[in-house]
Amino acid sequence: MKFGLFFQAPEAAGQSHAERYAEMLDLVTLGDSLGFDVAWLAELHFGGAFSLLSNPLMAVPVIAERTRRIRVGTAVSLLPLHHPLALAEQAATADLLSGGRLDFGVGRGSIPSQFHGFRIPVAENRGRFDEALEIIRLAWTRERFSFTGAYYRVEDVSVVPRPAQQPHPPIRVAVHSAESFAHIGEQGLPIYSGTTTTPLPQLREFTAIYRERLAAAGHRWEADQMALMLPVHIGDTGGAARDAMRPGVRKYYQNLEAIFSALPDSYADHLPRLKIIRDTLANPPYEKFFRDQAVFGDPSEVIDRLQATIEEFSLSQVICWFDQGAMLPRSEVERAMRRFAEQVMPKL
Repeated sequence: MKFGLFFQAPEAAGQSHAERYAEMLDLVTLGDSLGFDVAWLAELHFGGAFSLLSNPLMAVPVIAERTRRIRVGTAVSLLPLHHPLALAEQAATADLLSGGRLDFGVGRGSIPSQFHGFRIPVAENRGRFDEALEIIRLAWTRERFSFTGAYYRVEDVSVVPRPAQQPHPPIRVAVHSAESFAHIGEQGLPIYSGTTTTPLPQLREFTAIYRERLAAAGHRWEADQMALMLPVHIGDTGGAARDAMRPGVRKYYQNLEAIFSALPDSYADHLPRLKIIRDTLANPPYEKFFRDQAVFGDPSEVIDRLQATIEEFSLSQVICWFDQGAMLPRSEVERAMRRFAEQVMPKL
């Protein structure tokens, strides 16, 4: 079993953007010393309230320089928002400069503000994702290659540098909808999901679809097939842990509301989701969130819930988001990380 850390780095009161980055780097360094296996960094754009991580690949060699063994993953590189040749070069460079410690997490994205900012139609995200991923894999495995698609055309190029890991860094695809689970299952690629976007009841349904499509396409469920991110907090008691995280859960939805409401009304695709977010904020479903989306409790509760989740979904990696909403004092985040490493990890 592998254990990861997830970082989204939203803005926080009283901290500059530079201080938020410095704190994240310090927590990754602590995670390395505690035995966590991977630090996963989000890629999100045009909304500091939600995240300051617009270019996680730039942080990969910085983290590698400060740490001994922890790997660094993108969670995820949003392929439709980049030219695939440029992204292949950047990811290969990050892998080289980190000594081969990059996990290349990729996804198509769905937050409308990101597509609006880059003037790319959300409706094109699946087609652009598929073409971009094929181009990146060709760039890393062919001396020269050409490609012609609906969105990209490549004619007889050789992409350098080559990544340190051969044939390329491990690729893991983010999936959060039934469509994505089915599509990526057909391709046989390892997956990354998160309970903040795919609560456990949906995850059960969608994982079954993934397994069906995986088998139908002739692929096997491999040992490293599925990683899952969950908000995690450990307190002295279960009640204390859940009470401590109530402000963070509310702030998470407030941050979502901030980025969705910043879009102009002319960009109408976001309005149905904005209404759902505002309805959620009007009556925050704390108990449902605690049950279906997070693991907040004392050490024994966290062990029991994670063990059940690992067995149900055949997880190869549990990824912990320790400060959802950025409302906890840093000392509490560090304390929760230490307790998880010392009291939970050895039991799973």
